[in-house]
Amino acid sequence: MAVLECVKPGQVVLAVDLTTAGSTDEALAAIERLGYTPEIRHIAYPSGVHVLAVLKDEQHESVADNDLLDEWQQLLAVINPDAVHLWRGKRTNPGTFRR
Repeated sequence: MAVLECVKPGQVVLAVDLTTAGSTDEALAAIERLGYTPEIRHIAYPSGVHVLAVLKDEQHESVADNDLLDEWQQLLAVINPDAVHLWRGKRTNPGTFRR
């Protein structure tokens, strides 16, 4: 199951994929220098198991949250951008039908 399928409506996850970040030690050191205490999670993708350093896993009522975008951009500056993820669970309009 893909990570995006696991993120619930209103949930926001900021994470670094240590499998694709390059040097794990350097990535973790950069994360800790930015003040995070990462939670390590293993995610099974069709291509194999990836190790994620989850920095934030929160529920948000509003869609706009500039602080998280700022944090995401700050991480992009110090870690391989392909490894930095900001996932937001989609909220659907109860009156909307999707196929």
